[in-house]
Amino acid sequence: MHNKLSRLIEPNLQPYFLCLALCVAVAIPIEPLLAALEAVVLLLLYIFYRRQTKKRRRSVMQYVETITGGVDSISKNSLLNTPLPVVIFRADNGEIIWTNDSFADMAAGEDDIFQMTIGQVAPDFHYQSILDGSGQMGEQAEINGRICQVYGSATRMEGRAAAQGQIVTAYFVDVTESQRLKELYEATRPVVCELVLDNYEEIIKAGGEAGKSSVLAQVDEKINNWVKDTGGLLKKYDRDRYLYVCDEQVFSQLVAEKFSILEAVHQVSSEDGVTASISIGVGKDYDTYREAFRWADKSIEMALSRGGDQAVVKDSLDFQFYGGRAKSTEKRTKVKSRVMAKALGDLIADATQVYVMGHEYADMDAVGAAAGICCAARKRGKKAQIVIDLDNNNAQPLVRKLRAAPEYEGVFISGPDAFLHAQPGALLVVVDTNRPDMVENRQLLDSCNRVAVIDHHRRAATYIENAALNFHEPYASSASELVTELLQYMVEGRDLLRVEAEALLAGIVLDTKNFMMRTGGRTFEAAAFLRRAGAETSDVRRYFQSDLPSMIQRYDIIREAKLYHGDIAIAVVTKEVPRVTAAKAADDLLTLQGVQASIVLYRAGEGTSMSGRSLGEINVQVILERLGGGGNSTTAGGHVPGSEPETVYQRLIAAIDAYYQ
Repeated sequence: MHNKLSRLIEPNLQPYFLCLALCVAVAIPIEPLLAALEAVVLLLLYIFYRRQTKKRRRSVMQYVETITGGVDSISKNSLLNTPLPVVIFRADNGEIIWTNDSFADMAAGEDDIFQMTIGQVAPDFHYQSILDGSGQMGEQAEINGRICQVYGSATRMEGRAAAQGQIVTAYFVDVTESQRLKELYEATRPVVCELVLDNYEEIIKAGGEAGKSSVLAQVDEKINNWVKDTGGLLKKYDRDRYLYVCDEQVFSQLVAEKFSILEAVHQVSSEDGVTASISIGVGKDYDTYREAFRWADKSIEMALSRGGDQAVVKDSLDFQFYGGRAKSTEKRTKVKSRVMAKALGDLIADATQVYVMGHEYADMDAVGAAAGICCAARKRGKKAQIVIDLDNNNAQPLVRKLRAAPEYEGVFISGPDAFLHAQPGALLVVVDTNRPDMVENRQLLDSCNRVAVIDHHRRAATYIENAALNFHEPYASSASELVTELLQYMVEGRDLLRVEAEALLAGIVLDTKNFMMRTGGRTFEAAAFLRRAGAETSDVRRYFQSDLPSMIQRYDIIREAKLYHGDIAIAVVTKEVPRVTAAKAADDLLTLQGVQASIVLYRAGEGTSMSGRSLGEINVQVILERLGGGGNSTTAGGHVPGSEPETVYQRLIAAIDAYYQ
């Protein structure tokens, strides 16, 4: 260290002395006397230079030692007198080596603090981030009720102390007050809730004027009792709508009690036995009140599109769902179908191209609905193309029958080909799904600026937004039923090919389990229209025939079934089986006495697929939605990538438990 410093501050005169010595050597043979005199002078100069160098070096080192000693003293005084609590401890066992007075005071003045470890003083302080070098970001720890933000650094000892490993220096910044202010701000932040009486129209039609007033008064009383002790603001601003504003702390209590108002309103019914139900839309974590109300309104739209009788919470990240276990009642009008038919006809007429696309692994409902759209397009002089994977779908017999028809030559197209040939002004009609992640080809969906959605599944947190037309009816049995209703206002019965009528009827038969589930008056009206258009039920039934190996596989799946919760049959299959086989096995499990719902888990590629069925008492869509699936209350499914069936089974059990809670 000294040598380096000397080279930096001392003049280098050695070259000059060397030159003088050389001159003396040259002068010796010429003038010996002069050379001797020069040698004496050179020697005296060199002696003087050495003495001055030593003196200068000694002075510099004294000055440096004075400065460094002052720095060390300042450093020590800074650690001792800093207002920040500081502790130094060993990284391997947490043993405290040194603390300043501020840290000792924070630790309640422990006399034996040097016999303690950092874990005993601050149990929730994890200093791994400091050892990893990210301790400058700070992490929180609590000491005697005080919340601190901790910063620090780690140093590895040198010399004989190296055996002790790393030494950690931690600085504690007391943020208790700011943390409490933050918690108070979050707890008192307003939450906007919108409440809607789902079946207002049915209630006012169910009885006389006095009965209607009585029911509405009871609903008002239930809602007022629900919020009267919360300190929130409730205002009825329409005949069937309420606005409720509370703070985050109160809203957390409402969530903890699972929105008990949903069940309380069920106690109100009209003289004719119509039970009242409400939906709740919540907007929270907003920037402005306008945005909060817009989120609450969007949540209400989501709740009603999922069948109502539930609460939907929209925050800055996603939707959350509560309730939705009750059966949905049919609430559709032919007026809406006529309006939607007119709007769809205008979109088709203005489109340069028409594509129809269902979900992945298209089933007969998706193909049947797509065939109906092809008929509507043909009526308007346009040739629609059905986007489908011809190798991986669950409607092979129906697809083969359609492709054999002359009108369907070149109609079926793959997703990549449709994406390459799509032009500006193309119309994409999405049927039998409303989720962008489940369509046959996501690229085609993103590339088309005009999209129409026709679906009957309950809306999920992710759905196709900004659609030019959205005919979404969760009360319908199938997408084929919805398309059939539209066709009654768009084409004549003779315009519908027999194979198209059979395709639509096959879609209805599939989703209603041969008219045994999710059927309403409109379902049979649609079936009657298709029957008049030439659909033969015997031919439709042939589409559902399976071969002997498939039937054996179904019974192998059924043998794996076990009852959970007394009324849910769950079958876990560790090998790959066809999707149709698994779905039919789930249907067969519902025929067992006492079974209200069935779920089949089976391996599919690198993940696990699910197929759920219900008789209506249990909402399988709510259960499978927790695992990333979707559908409606009686028919649902999904896929969990990268997971084994046994792992998904454990998650399924947790989802069922949460559903019953």
